[in-house]
Amino acid sequence: MPPLTDILLIEDDDSLRESLEMFLQERGLAVASAPTGQKGLSLWRDLSPQVIILDVNLPDISGLEMLPRITRQDPEVKVIVVTAYHDMETTIEAMRLGAYDYIRKPLKAGELGRAVDKALHIAAATRQSRPVVEQDHQPDPRNRIIGDTPQMHAIFKTIGLLSRNQASVLIMGETGCGKELIARVIHDSSPNRDQPFVTVDCTTLVENLLESELFGHERGAFTGAVERKTGRLELAGQGTIFFDEIGDLPLSLQAKLLRFLEYREFTPVGGTTSRRSQARIIAATNQDLEAMAQAKRFRSDLLFRIKVVDIAVPPLRHRLADLPDLVQFFLFSINQDLNLNVTRVEEAAMERLRCHLWPGNVRELRNVLTKAALESRGAVLLAEAVEAALEDPAGPAPPGAGMRTLDEMEKEHMLTALNQTDWNISAAARALGVSRPTLRKRMARYSFKRPV
Repeated sequence: MPPLTDILLIEDDDSLRESLEMFLQERGLAVASAPTGQKGLSLWRDLSPQVIILDVNLPDISGLEMLPRITRQDPEVKVIVVTAYHDMETTIEAMRLGAYDYIRKPLKAGELGRAVDKALHIAAATRQSRPVVEQDHQPDPRNRIIGDTPQMHAIFKTIGLLSRNQASVLIMGETGCGKELIARVIHDSSPNRDQPFVTVDCTTLVENLLESELFGHERGAFTGAVERKTGRLELAGQGTIFFDEIGDLPLSLQAKLLRFLEYREFTPVGGTTSRRSQARIIAATNQDLEAMAQAKRFRSDLLFRIKVVDIAVPPLRHRLADLPDLVQFFLFSINQDLNLNVTRVEEAAMERLRCHLWPGNVRELRNVLTKAALESRGAVLLAEAVEAALEDPAGPAPPGAGMRTLDEMEKEHMLTALNQTDWNISAAARALGVSRPTLRKRMARYSFKRPV
């Protein structure tokens, strides 16, 4: 049952306090008011309001001194600080101490009304949503692959089999679906878990330096080689060397990697003596290596060597049943990393997450949850914050800026499925891995209509 008092107004200016009382009461809100800080604290304890509008410059105590006392004892209350101070330091301090919002005088009715409405919406959402994150229950870090679908259970079984040996593994899946995470769990589950896990990102290393990075080099092997360098194969010892996006490995290096896999020997650049390594090779790709092999862009004999065991990681849109568990897991981690306390999810927010087709997969989900958690400013993940995070183009332009947006990719993906199934909603929904109602909602959002 909601509190009897919606708003507690603590303001020493009689005229302004009366005007604000009238403004809020005309919006149908139950309002209590106080002209001093001490009176305000007494009313707060007695009435448990949902929102407090707090002036900074009070006659008996500063609003900034009251703020942490209130928010420590009642983390759910939303305190909107109002002040005539316009300096940066006061704004930062108020937000640091737990203010929900900070509004400068002279007050604008629209700005204050929007802040109050949003704060009350959060209070209502808190009452209506159940906790999904228990902050005092820390997940076991060894269980960091989240999934309860048949596809994920098949992956878990494969990892269990791999824990008995050092077989080479090829992990296939779209960008952002967690290929490196699976590689690390394979390593952590092996008898050599105490040995190094070494990553080679085949997309970022310059080709003429890649051989040196992989196999090492001797002093004087080339200009600038002033000392001996240990390669990553040697650094891995008996652990794991992970080739991320192995499809981008140059053909010249593919031949040398193949030789290593056949004989477990390699020779540093400029060296004459071969060295041995028993490191497990795990490779990952978001490309079709078999098609690349047919096109002579990837060695088929190397593909056979690295694909002793293969793992196909499903995209998130094909395992949406795992979404609630992923949201719970990521929110716990986000709370720890960013000192937040988002423990609930508004049902409309969860529905919005279910409706998205996640072209960026699990990585995109974590980014969206991080942005939405920061924007929600409270214990509840709000639907409007999720919506804004899904559509937010903010942030520095990455390499390849100007590429299609996620929404454009989503629209294209849906149209492809609809066209391939002759606009059969049931068949298209199965192909996309979503329910029929979810697909219809996405079609309505983009105004999709069957061609005449």
